[in-house]
Amino acid sequence: MTGMEAALVSGVLKVAGAKLVSLIASQFASITGVKKDLCELKDIHDDITELLRDRAIEGGTPPPWVNKLRNIAYDIDDLLYEVQLQAEKHKMESDVKKQLIPGCGFCAKPKSFAFRCKVARKMKTIKVEFAAIVKQRSDANTIRNNLPADRPVGNRNSTTGELSMLGNVEDSKIPIRDEEKGKIICKILEANEGVDGPTIVSIVGLGGSGKTTLAKHVCHDSKIKEHFADKVFWVHVSEESFDEKKLIGKLFQAITKQNSLLHAPEHMLHEISNKLEGKKFLLVLDDAWHPGKLDWEKFMVHLKNGAPGSKILLTTRDKKVAELVNSSYILELAFLEESDSWELFLKCSGWKEEDLASEFIKVGKETLNKCSGVPLAIRTVGGILCEKKEISFWKAIRDSDLWKDESIKDRVFASLKLSFIQLPDVLKQCFMFCSIFPKGL
Repeated sequence: MTGMEAALVSGVLKVAGAKLVSLIASQFASITGVKKDLCELKDIHDDITELLRDRAIEGGTPPPWVNKLRNIAYDIDDLLYEVQLQAEKHKMESDVKKQLIPGCGFCAKPKSFAFRCKVARKMKTIKVEFAAIVKQRSDANTIRNNLPADRPVGNRNSTTGELSMLGNVEDSKIPIRDEEKGKIICKILEANEGVDGPTIVSIVGLGGSGKTTLAKHVCHDSKIKEHFADKVFWVHVSEESFDEKKLIGKLFQAITKQNSLLHAPEHMLHEISNKLEGKKFLLVLDDAWHPGKLDWEKFMVHLKNGAPGSKILLTTRDKKVAELVNSSYILELAFLEESDSWELFLKCSGWKEEDLASEFIKVGKETLNKCSGVPLAIRTVGGILCEKKEISFWKAIRDSDLWKDESIKDRVFASLKLSFIQLPDVLKQCFMFCSIFPKGL
């Protein structure tokens, strides 16, 4: 798919998304019985949007399923056009009948059976085609992930989703995180006898502080693997509004290695229960945002039939979330001290301190102070100053107006802005192209 085609498909999906929201909420959808179909179509629409967004980020030559996905996007738009047309026709007929027979409420109900069958047939076709694409993509990823490590293959790291989060992880470059890792592992390995369901251990920290990285290191520890007999699962919760159905789908996919789009919710819950029953497991719920205590309690019910000693490792930016899920232990990630920040910078930039003149060291440390001890910001600055041996450039980064914000969150974002500014024009265009796939489209 060319850039122009991708932009066109993105526009189609954006318009279709707006139509779906409007039609699902309409009276017409309810009285004709197509509301359920439209809700299913909305789920497929969202999944297509996410798949195409991921594909845009991956780059490279698009595989065959991408073009097939584009065709389904057009099929969705065509179906919505028919539904919208029928809705407008029904409204016009209803208005005329109301004028002829005032107060005649039953006249507003259309002859919906034939139309509902027509929508159902087209929905079935779309669902079957989409399921085939999902399977094709899943099979391709499975083959890629099982290739020997020394075998070359294009875009090896382009797979997305929860399974990839438990892939290989590089050695820690931050001593204090190793200490914190030890604390988390000790709490996870503690017995939780007499507790109904798995206990929760939480990692709390600012975005970019290393919560996800720390959780990955914990999962890869040999003591954790041995203790849970490799029953370690990863679910990325994300900051989207809490959706129990989608969260159950992600949990099902993590546990069974099957695609949730191909199974009914009841089947997924049954399989989750079967796979976890009597098993000691560790489930990572990464990047949890939702502050609804009752919603979390309702979701946690599905995890209660595991063996004693089962644990949940939750990562979140909001300590309130960790508290409302009744975490047995909460670790708030510490910001890095100056010495750790400098050491991390050297490792990420490739510089050796003995190769840097005193002025570079002074300016470099002053710049890192603006990062407020947040690893992501430090890594980003390291990438910016990598192979840059002009003191004027180092000073320009240090003195940038983007650092003027006082909040740590804004300073982390400032480092990312500086990184973007230093990109070659061709990469800037790439990022701008990706922006046509906004979150929640």
